[in-house]
Amino acid sequence: MNELSGRQAAIWFMLHQLGSSFLVLPSVLAAAAKQDAWLAVPAALAVQLLLIPLYLAIAKRIGERSFGDYLGSLWGQTAGRIVVGLFSLLCPFLILTMTLRNLGDFINTSLMPETPVEMPYFFMMAAVVYMIRAGVAVCGRTVETLSPIALSLMFIVFVSLIPSLDGAHLLPVFEYGWKPIVRGSFPLLAFPYLESVLFLFFLPYIRYAPWRKAVYASHAISGGIFLLLTLFTVAALSDAIVANVSFPSYFVVRTISVGDFYERFEVLITILWFIAIFIRLSLLMHVSSIGLAHACQMNSPQALLIPLALIAVIVANLVWPNMTALLELFNIWPFYALLFGAAFPLAVWLSGRLFRSAGGAP
Repeated sequence: MNELSGRQAAIWFMLHQLGSSFLVLPSVLAAAAKQDAWLAVPAALAVQLLLIPLYLAIAKRIGERSFGDYLGSLWGQTAGRIVVGLFSLLCPFLILTMTLRNLGDFINTSLMPETPVEMPYFFMMAAVVYMIRAGVAVCGRTVETLSPIALSLMFIVFVSLIPSLDGAHLLPVFEYGWKPIVRGSFPLLAFPYLESVLFLFFLPYIRYAPWRKAVYASHAISGGIFLLLTLFTVAALSDAIVANVSFPSYFVVRTISVGDFYERFEVLITILWFIAIFIRLSLLMHVSSIGLAHACQMNSPQALLIPLALIAVIVANLVWPNMTALLELFNIWPFYALLFGAAFPLAVWLSGRLFRSAGGAP
């Protein structure tokens, strides 16, 4: 049966949210909020909790239908297919290429600088396509199997960082007021929490009640991990260092050394990040293929997996030219994410309200 359990959905959503943010997020928050970077995490979660009821309201109306079918019932089949197709290209598929590029930047910068970046792209996308072709149930069991490994590695890393923590790096609290904290919350809200609109595509595989619990659980767990990650990274390195390092989570574990024996933890963080990236790419590829298959009136989205993977490998190198451009993108991306993560679902919800007011039953 092609179904997901609530536990599997929560894990998939949570690891998707960690994704590439696990490595790059602390530097973005520290650049905006300095030593108060960790306070930007609960600020972003507070705003996201105001948006979740919007997603829940839409999910109740969708029921067991696909998201594309629901939009077709609201706006007509032709308009619904066009909207779903554009959304799939400009949101999940674009994010997929950006995530793939993050993977390439990390490998070229920190692991294998002489390896052609297309090789890790190819192998990662081959694994993603293989899993998605096997079906949602297989994806659910895969993420359920990988999650204990990922959580165990996180626990080891966080515990190992405790001797390196310096509370003075977190003081004074609110030195620059609340405005830098609010500014710092925007990147986290946009990347990844506004992407939660993509979870609506999973309603045909899971009932509303466990889906709702999965959405809240994924936000709570990923938010707690982001909070600990940012807090520990800033406390161990200071906000000045964190803000000027491309991959602070990878950099901070390299500082762990006890007696010249208990060290070399960058291997663990690399394995953890590869798992999170794999799960994130799988969710994005799944949503992209479903949306585009609906737009093209295809019976099976599996026929699109290989073409989409090949296009993603090519486009990933064109998303941004260098890390400086990526930092500039972080200033623009929150507004772009608001368009798809807040404005679009709000338009869908309002359309449903108007439809019901007019006597329809979408």
